[in-house]
Amino acid sequence: MWILVLVMILGSPTVESARCRALAVGGGTDLGAYEAGAIIGLIEGLPSGEAQWDIITGVGVGATSALIVSMYPKGQESAAASKLNSFWSAFTYEDFYQDWTGWYVTGLLIKSGLYDSSPYKKTLADLQTGAFQRVLGVGSVDLVSASYVYFQSTQQTTSAMATGIYASTSDYGLFPIVNYNKYQLLGGSILYSADLIHAVQYCTSKGATNSEISIDVVLGAGKTITPVDASKYNSLQSLMRYFQITSYNNVMQVINNAKHDYQGINVRSIIYPSQSVSGALYPYDYTPAQIQQQINLGIQDGKKQAVSVSDI
Repeated sequence: MWILVLVMILGSPTVESARCRALAVGGGTDLGAYEAGAIIGLIEGLPSGEAQWDIITGVGVGATSALIVSMYPKGQESAAASKLNSFWSAFTYEDFYQDWTGWYVTGLLIKSGLYDSSPYKKTLADLQTGAFQRVLGVGSVDLVSASYVYFQSTQQTTSAMATGIYASTSDYGLFPIVNYNKYQLLGGSILYSADLIHAVQYCTSKGATNSEISIDVVLGAGKTITPVDASKYNSLQSLMRYFQITSYNNVMQVINNAKHDYQGINVRSIIYPSQSVSGALYPYDYTPAQIQQQINLGIQDGKKQAVSVSDI
């Protein structure tokens, strides 16, 4: 009898420790405030303990919110939600970029991106407040080899991770190339709008079986693209529209590939805007009211998905 009780006591933690939860935050759009709201909605709506993600991956603008969550240990998701809310509520495009001297002439003819993204370095330094409290992975693309370059906090220095996040956020055409060692990097959403594969690989490396892995996916674009009158679009608006159209199809292919290669994983939520979101004339240049609309919609969509989630 005592042997049976002892086995049960010693054995039960092992079962729980095999569980691995992941959050994949997508790129390919400039709706970072919406994605932050969706994460907040998941944190507030998921069953107790189910938002204690072991690994967070971020691509493009999603790398910023992924970084914020990674600064908080498991059990402090409410604090992470508060930080997400405060950062994005006060967000302006100047947190990410500024115009070059010479404006678009410089960006088009001299630099490798339309805008100077150096202000994001300060934003990044302010957000990366200390050691990573849970695993963070971010993706970029090397223009030389056309390969996906992945940075993970358990394998890279703090400085290298800062470079990886900076590169992941460097949207093609908008921001300049980031030089790192032999690489010439731009945002990972060129290849993958969200990174599920590396999240799964991390979980399996920690001993989780496929059936013990659950993934929440947060996107800035959904399967239904709202019709627009593009007759008066400028080149930047056309570029952002292109990103929006391609982002969802890209990530659905990634999700299908992950399910095929790792049969049995639980992609338990895929969150994207359920309603039309007001666009900006220039990338990330949203009014405070538009930012708040994004956050509120994200929270609503995140909570709605969270209601249907249960333990594996």
